[in-house]
Amino acid sequence: MEDSFRDMGVRAERFSAVSLHELGDDQPSPALCEFLLRVDGEHPGFERKLLGTWACMRSHLGVIAHARDNGWPAVLIMEDDCEFEPYTLAVLERVASQLQGLDWDLLYLGGTFKKGGEKRKVAPNLLSVTRMRLTHAYMVRAALYERILAEAPLSGLPLDWYYSEVLLPQVRGLMVKPTLARQRLMDPSDIEQVMRKPRFKSRQFLERLFARLRYGAF
Repeated sequence: MEDSFRDMGVRAERFSAVSLHELGDDQPSPALCEFLLRVDGEHPGFERKLLGTWACMRSHLGVIAHARDNGWPAVLIMEDDCEFEPYTLAVLERVASQLQGLDWDLLYLGGTFKKGGEKRKVAPNLLSVTRMRLTHAYMVRAALYERILAEAPLSGLPLDWYYSEVLLPQVRGLMVKPTLARQRLMDPSDIEQVMRKPRFKSRQFLERLFARLRYGAF
């Protein structure tokens, strides 16, 4: 992650994640346990996934609380398995201009758009979206800090599900296009403990190829 920031000329502050082994009395809510049992069923790795999901949420909420306490107008949160496309800076320069005059609360640099969600183009490199999953690279504006900190732990959902199913239908969420941030492959997920293996997806391949050509990233 530090190499990616250095390559882009970005100064970032590292936040130590909450370990699932150091939760102490801050244990997952019964509602989250019930949700994961309903979605995944009982399995040998269930306890680890439950604790990992809760620790992941606590890590993100810790960053948001830090941003609130320091009076930041917005915070960009990136997980340590986040990798950026070579055309990221070229696209972000355009996005910074396109955001002027737009009302927004959440901005995704990467993620998975789920079936049943809505998306529409609001600028050349921005989509208005609902039902986005994954939280490896996204920005939150200050107006949402207190709401997220209060609601997310009580929602009974993993954090990306809370954003997708509760928050995004009620706030102004945007997604950068083309996708700029992806989760690193061949790297075991801290929560799932499953290696992310490469899979060829023609649509993603063509999108990335076109973006490289368009933004001069060869």
